[in-house]
Amino acid sequence: MRIPALAISALAALLLAGCDRPAGDDDIAAPADTTAPAPVDDTGGDAGVTMRYSCDDGYAIAVMGDVVRVSTADGREIELQRVADSAPPLYAGEAMEFAIGSEDAMLAQDEGANWTCRPE
Repeated sequence: MRIPALAISALAALLLAGCDRPAGDDDIAAPADTTAPAPVDDTGGDAGVTMRYSCDDGYAIAVMGDVVRVSTADGREIELQRVADSAPPLYAGEAMEFAIGSEDAMLAQDEGANWTCRPE
């Protein structure tokens, strides 16, 4: 079946006419998301994290300069501040302490519980 040239021309004119139509408010598309993704570092994606430790009973530690973030197994997060001039590094607060040793680290709670932590 052969399509007449006049029909093809009319179809092309209709398609092109739709391209020149002024945009109304309902025709405006949302702008594309041009935000760059957050930088990913080798410590799991948190900017500023210099070291990670995993501890017994599901505790996780993220070291960020003078602060460590303790994540508990039930989802709580506790921040501990570095004790000035402590060597080896010691972080304290919220009734917890985190001490970094040469081989591993120790998380301790005031009530006497201690957890061994290993670098990730």
